[in-house]
Amino acid sequence: MGALRHIGWVVLLVVCLLPRLAHAEQVAPDKQAVILARALAYDDNLRGRAGDTLVVGVIFKPGAGGSESAADGMVRAFKALEGVKVQNLPLRVVKLAYSSKDALHSAVSSQGIDALYVCPGLEGDQGGIRDESHRDHILTIASREDQLSAGLSLGVFTYDGKTTIAVNLPVSKEEGASFSSELLRLARVIR
Repeated sequence: MGALRHIGWVVLLVVCLLPRLAHAEQVAPDKQAVILARALAYDDNLRGRAGDTLVVGVIFKPGAGGSESAADGMVRAFKALEGVKVQNLPLRVVKLAYSSKDALHSAVSSQGIDALYVCPGLEGDQGGIRDESHRDHILTIASREDQLSAGLSLGVFTYDGKTTIAVNLPVSKEEGASFSSELLRLARVIR
């Protein structure tokens, strides 16, 4: 009976830990920004979607715990790359407080935003963000892995100790991106 109880505990432990082992871990903002800038360079449609500058909008939800501080970290990380060119386009970052789909559309249009980094706290607004990204061909970047399966296109996460680019391929195509096979061979691809 003791052996069966021991096996039962081992099975329970494995069942409880397995989902945790399969989930992605967060990557530091500075590392994310560098990898994301490199990944954007592999979008064959980037120059056709972007203007004279590649503008990344970092959107957050005011009042949502941790959303604005996550935005501050990513804005600092992307600002450190503003001297870098992606497909010969200078990189610029803007911070946006999300209030509504219409306000987001206005900000995207007026500031020439080409990619949106979606901070935590916007899960309830992701439908509006997705609508805007599909309508105006704005690439969406996930801050959390569950945002990818909920309809955002690109993210950088750590799986089993290895930092990896993740691409939701159907969504990225709907947003107007065309990632090269070189990038997709290295990425974790959701089809």
